[in-house]
Formats: sequence, C-alpha cells, structure tokens
Amino acid sequence: MKKRTALITGASSGIGYELSKCFAAEEYNLILVARREDRLSELKNYINEEFNVQAEYIVKDLSKPESANELHAETIEILKKSHLEKIDVLINNAGVGDLAEFRDSSLEKLETMVNLNILSLTKLSRLFIDDICSSEDGALINIASTAAFQALPCMAVYAATKSYVLSFTEAIAEEIKSQQLQTKIICICPGITESEFQVRADMESLKIDRKLVASSAEVAEYTVKSLKKGKKTTAVHGLMNKIGTLLPRILPRGSVSKLSHQIMKKIV
Repeated sequence: MKKRTALITGASSGIGYELSKCFAAEEYNLILVARREDRLSELKNYINEEFNVQAEYIVKDLSKPESANELHAETIEILKKSHLEKIDVLINNAGVGDLAEFRDSSLEKLETMVNLNILSLTKLSRLFIDDICSSEDGALINIASTAAFQALPCMAVYAATKSYVLSFTEAIAEEIKSQQLQTKIICICPGITESEFQVRADMESLKIDRKLVASSAEVAEYTVKSLKKGKKTTAVHGLMNKIGTLLPRILPRGSVSKLSHQIMKKIV
C-alpha cells in the first residue's frame, strides 16, 4: 500500500507536535512546518528513527503574508526530491492568540493573528485543495477552537478568526459533498489545551479548573479518530466543550457576549 503524505503546520510544539507523532504512527510520510528549526530537526530525526515513514521539514513563519505561497513552492520541491507524489492530507494547525481587551491590544499582535489564523490557512487550503481532492484518502483538517462558537470579550480577534475557520471549513465541506467527492473536510474544535499556545497568548495565569484542560496528545488522538470516522465536519473535543457550544444556539447573542465577558474578567 502506498504511504500517504501529510503536511502539518505548527508542528514544533503542542497539538502540532502530537499530531506529527500520531500521523507517523498511522504510517503517513510527513512534511513538518514551523518557525523553529532546532525543534523541527529534533522531531524529524525522532520520527525517522521511531516510525517506518519519511519525515522532512520546512522552516516558515506563516504569519508573513507571502509565506503560504513560499511554503507551497518549497513543498513541491521536497516532494520531488523525496520521490513523494503529493500532499494527501493538509492539517492547518498553526495559530496564535492574545488575551487582552481590544483597546489594550497590540496592533502588531492583531495583524500577526489575522495573517496566521486566517490568511495563511485560507491560502494553503486553496493551494493544496486540488491535490487533496485527487487523492483516494485526501483530507483537509483545520484546527479551530470552541471560541469559534461565540463572541469572546478579552479575546475578541482570536475568537473571530476561529469563527472564520469554522464557517470556512463547513462551507468547503458542503461544496465537496455536492461534487460527490470522498475528500474529508474536518474542523477540529478543542477547548483549552495544555500547550505553548497559552504562554504565547499570555494565558498562563488563567484560573481554570485543570479538569477542563485537555492535553495536546488527547486532542491529537481525537483528531485522528475524527478523520478515521469521517462522519462529522465539525468535531468538538470533550463532553463539557460540546455542551458549552450549544449555549450560543439557545441564548440571545447579546446575553452570550455579556456572560462570556463576565467569565473572562473573573478568570484573567
């Protein structure tokens, strides 16, 4: 059986790191993408030693506007050199957040967030979608968040970017279904997850019940299970998170925003 190839962004830590190990265990060849070459090199060597697959990496800061085009071109070169046919699975995992009221937020951080969470994700999806759709086991997996289901004061732009990812993924999934293609289009929505994302978003001090915090490994394993089942476009990790995403559908939007703000002010 021909091994499939997956490209994973944000692979150097957190959910992306665990996804890399999970997909290697499923016998996917990997192209790993992140900003930190030392971590990518270590991960590549570990995967090549521990699993019967081929791993390569590309150092890329996907918050830069032209980075998606560069990554696509460099991926094609790696595929040729490695004698790999194409990308069968694209996992848009790279993302960044910020914890602050909008008037206090850094304009530079906001621009980085929009470029990474929306622009690069959209461009990569478009650049690779034809290869994905032509694969017998093709899949596009976008990592969103439970923040996608409502406005989130103190993380206004982050939640808005994840709402975009959710809506974008669901729309593409419907288009693919209407074309009678077997390609799987999945949006994974984890809740709060133990990872470096929390540090980068200044979320270390949040007063949150540790029972509600998932590990990166748990989210990665859930992602693989969701891909294998292939039944849902939107997959919310964790029972409490599933329940939480139902509230915005029941309560008035204004009430949800007010409640979210009260909760965020208490835990910050």
